[in-house]
Amino acid sequence: MSRFTTAARGLRADLPLPTEATELGRIGLFLACLTVASAVSYWVALRLLGVPVVGALSSPNVAGLAVPTLVYAHYRGVSLPFGLPERSRIADALATALAPGLAVVAASALLAVGFDASFAALVGWTYHPEASVVTAAVQVAEDVALAGLGFGLLVAVVFDLVSSRVGLSPARAVAATAALATLFRSVLRDAAFTLVVFPKPWRVTIVSLLLVAAVCGCVAAGVTYRSAVERSLRPLSRPVLAPVFAFGLLGVVALGTAFADVPGGIEHVLRALAFGIAAFGYHRSASVWVPAAAMALFSLSIRLVAFVELAAF
Repeated sequence: MSRFTTAARGLRADLPLPTEATELGRIGLFLACLTVASAVSYWVALRLLGVPVVGALSSPNVAGLAVPTLVYAHYRGVSLPFGLPERSRIADALATALAPGLAVVAASALLAVGFDASFAALVGWTYHPEASVVTAAVQVAEDVALAGLGFGLLVAVVFDLVSSRVGLSPARAVAATAALATLFRSVLRDAAFTLVVFPKPWRVTIVSLLLVAAVCGCVAAGVTYRSAVERSLRPLSRPVLAPVFAFGLLGVVALGTAFADVPGGIEHVLRALAFGIAAFGYHRSASVWVPAAAMALFSLSIRLVAFVELAAF
């Protein structure tokens, strides 16, 4: 009996995951819930399209992103700095805000010269030929502002969590934030939106698998990081983690697939770069408005470049 008790106690001691895996798993679960919230709000927004105020508030970037992110930040005890950057950090803030947009312009030139491709066609952005400039400008301004707010908050919350709870250095926290935000935007949310527009039973299965893979991938990344820190395979040697790593690999493949297409993957590369720059700017400025401005100007630059291409060609 005593041997059984000793073995059971040893088993219980081995059950808890490393702190990094637990915290990253929570972030992965948050991204999965955020995907569901975005899909529901997108479904509602399509039915409230054109309704003043209510239509904007029900958009995926507000009801499906900004609001849930603020609620989660409050739940996790993350205190977001909503003040403006200090004067000594204005230069960093401006550089952060402008860099993603300049990257879009450079990518547009690269596509035109190197691949003879249109950036507007690549991102699938177009304008109604009979729409007035004022109408288009108002719509773009609303979309840009809401996207900047939603993704700026997401970048700030994820960066704070991977820095303070996971314990990553600023450079690693920037990389982790870019990867997690890109996973949400380019894989999870895109798949969920496709399901809303083209509902099929098999798409429900795919989205469900992707959500599970996102959570498992975050847990697996945390275990792998702990193993690298300890320089030991002990954290990786538990058989119970085998299905976690299997599903996590599915998440890695899904994320890698987004970048695999050439030149289509350039859009996702630009997003990842924008998220990384926004996270770095947040770290340097200690203000939520810096990543919000960076993501807003990134979204605006995509639309402006597409507008110029469509107008010129």
